[in-house]
Amino acid sequence: MKKNILGFFCIFSLFLFSGCIMKQDIINCQNRITTLEINNAKYITKEKEYDRKINSLLNQFENDFKVISKSYRDKYARIKTEINTLKNKTRVLTGKFQELEYKFPQYGQNTPETQKEKIQIIDNAISKNYQRLLALEKYIGFEKTKQNLNQKTKEEKKNTNQSEQELYKHAKENLDSGDNDKARTIFEQFLTLYPESDNVDNAMFWIADSYYKDEWYEKSILEYQKVIEKYPNGNKVAAALLKQGCAFAKLGEKANAKLILKELIKKYPDSNEIKIAKEKLKNLQ
Repeated sequence: MKKNILGFFCIFSLFLFSGCIMKQDIINCQNRITTLEINNAKYITKEKEYDRKINSLLNQFENDFKVISKSYRDKYARIKTEINTLKNKTRVLTGKFQELEYKFPQYGQNTPETQKEKIQIIDNAISKNYQRLLALEKYIGFEKTKQNLNQKTKEEKKNTNQSEQELYKHAKENLDSGDNDKARTIFEQFLTLYPESDNVDNAMFWIADSYYKDEWYEKSILEYQKVIEKYPNGNKVAAALLKQGCAFAKLGEKANAKLILKELIKKYPDSNEIKIAKEKLKNLQ
């Protein structure tokens, strides 16, 4: 009888002990599930926060691009109006000068050089603005002249037989010699013929640099940005940022110049451009 009671007690104790262990396991599992749910909620919150920041940056970029685009079109319209005004003034001045020469021959004989010099100054100003207008028309996408199209076609036919390295070298030689427009044409053809080349980002950078050399700083800034965005891991990103900062400085936009130079110093502290960037930034203070 005692043996039966003792056996029953042992079985009962075993079940009781097993129940305690299972209960503790359940509690541990519940705690781990709760911890995972809390961490998951944190990750979801962070993900939403990152999504908001990304959307905010995208919206800001789109708005900035619209403002820049509108700015260039406004500048184009303003320059075109100014050129038309100057042309009208030149015609009026020329007419008055001829009238004075006819009515007062002695006046025309006494001071011809002064009047002609003034007219020449106005003509030079119109010519300079007209060249600027042509460049703006080319950038905005207005119709090109027949002469420009013929020249480009001849150049493209000439360069078709060149290899990848030869064409790139040919374009760079033209850029180094100061023929920026011809260099751009050849580099653009290079990008069309060899879009998978290792020198694509370099070619895009030199196109931007050609505009910088032409002192068309607004256009160069946009072209440098293409290099930065399309080839963020390329070897020309630091140089593109440096030239962007210099271009903004040339335009008198010191705040933007400082911002870009600081970004260059922060992101590429070991680049070859870092020393120049620091000197430029110091001069802008």
